[in-house]
Amino acid sequence: MRVLMLALALAGAASAAIAAAPLVDGQGENVPVPAPTFKVPDGVPEQAEAVIKRDLGDPDSTTFRAVRAMEAESVRHGDFAQPIDGPVSVVCGQYKMRDRTVGESGYYWFFVAIKQGHVLWTAFDMASSGFDEAYYSCRGAGLTAATAATGAFR
Repeated sequence: MRVLMLALALAGAASAAIAAAPLVDGQGENVPVPAPTFKVPDGVPEQAEAVIKRDLGDPDSTTFRAVRAMEAESVRHGDFAQPIDGPVSVVCGQYKMRDRTVGESGYYWFFVAIKQGHVLWTAFDMASSGFDEAYYSCRGAGLTAATAATGAFR
């Protein structure tokens, strides 16, 4: 039993030493390996807004608030879809349209997925549907903070 305990202690110490060892580049120097960080490319939020304006069909009366963007390692369109490897830009926010017959609408959610400047898909909620695909996609991406109701993001 003592031999087993000693063997386990030595194995634990050896694995701890290996885990603590720095990476080496073969030249004898320590090389830090940073975790990959993705940055939202410039102009992506504006591209997403332009696509939503086009999809809604009345670009002059559409305004936006609480627009947020992030880069994702992968995304998928629906529960059963295959993931799309990233980085993929995800843009979420709220839009409002001015209708000539009704006046101003409330704010509704939109979602846009963009990879390398190409729009993969869009979704936007309408007044008749309430919270729908766009809201739940934004919530899944973590982009529906409580401050979105105040328009504090933009």
